[in-house]
Amino acid sequence: MDLITLSMPVYNVEKYVERALLSALNQTYKNIEFIIVDDRGSDNSMEIVRRIISGHPRGKQVRIIEHERNIGLGAGRNTAIENAEGKYLFFMDSDDKISPDCIDKLYAKMQEENVDFVEGSCQMLLQSGEIIGDLFIYTCPNLKGHLEVARQFFEKRNQSLHIALWNRLYQLSFLRNNRILCNSNHLNEDIIFSFQVFFNAFSCSFIPDITYFYYDTPDSIMKKMQSKNIPSRLGLQYAEISSFYRKYAQKYRNENIYESILYYITNHECFYAIRINDSIAIPKSEKKKFLKTTTKFPVNFKEIAKLKKKKLFFYIMWLIFKMPFNVSLFKLILWLSDKKEKRMICPTRQDSATSQNNSETGRKSIETLQNNNVPGQTNINKLEEIERCIPERTSMERH
Repeated sequence: MDLITLSMPVYNVEKYVERALLSALNQTYKNIEFIIVDDRGSDNSMEIVRRIISGHPRGKQVRIIEHERNIGLGAGRNTAIENAEGKYLFFMDSDDKISPDCIDKLYAKMQEENVDFVEGSCQMLLQSGEIIGDLFIYTCPNLKGHLEVARQFFEKRNQSLHIALWNRLYQLSFLRNNRILCNSNHLNEDIIFSFQVFFNAFSCSFIPDITYFYYDTPDSIMKKMQSKNIPSRLGLQYAEISSFYRKYAQKYRNENIYESILYYITNHECFYAIRINDSIAIPKSEKKKFLKTTTKFPVNFKEIAKLKKKKLFFYIMWLIFKMPFNVSLFKLILWLSDKKEKRMICPTRQDSATSQNNSETGRKSIETLQNNNVPGQTNINKLEEIERCIPERTSMERH
């Protein structure tokens, strides 16, 4: 039985950490080392952690690694990658919980398939414990081959992988050999991390069993990111992600997947620009700098001519990005997409999370998550209708 490292970062989660930690310690899989990363919060979270560990039969299997100061969730993930001693690594958040057989089921699938990572399905709940619905249920086949995992994410949107880095059992050697790490300064560390995972993985597998329970937490990072008035730190994060996307995409400019990557980047840069532009919390000087980065089109005009598909879409979007009032046009496109969505015959994308919603609050929360490939952004699905909106006014072939 292989050693598995389960990592949990802890920062100001005193209301939820007991639930999360006990779900980890009570796993049916026996050979686990638990890494708790103390990111120096200001509440009683770590006191609760130490109390639980001191009285739990598996307390001696827990290692607490203390940061010198608060350096962020991404840094906590990196600490786990650097210090893990297991053959496999599993991430979870300290305000969620996992099923008692979570590690057992993921490990069994890993032994069966021997892939770079195995991912389980996820259910979403309110803090009261009321089930909102299935956040994502995987029925995808195993993936194997050069860029097949990335292709699943970028091209098969109705069966897309989730961007969150938790609820996956990774081969630790896969992460280390490919130098896959989080950006330590980012509030949402999943985006760049998972981007690297999808491109570098040669294989992955899925299980339909629900192994992870995501709680809709009012004071979570995701909720902060959904705020209309995002802070400068988040504006800088969006600018850095945009730069990362464009630079990383260049590695694959000769691959068939390249246009799908560009399409994804174009969508997300529009959203980043809108959120930065609309925030009153970001100073004008910083806002101008961030917008300059997020409205830089991923390819130049000459390169668009070399693309095989969606040329008209990219020509139009290139022109819009160059205009001084480009953010206003991004908003106009979203408005047109909303209008078109109401009369479209062909349905918009629905992820695997199509569950039974038990409340209006829950329904709105899960729709936000389903439609956001990058947690915390507003309805990415609507921007994926840009291309469908443009063809109605031109004669571009729908993809």
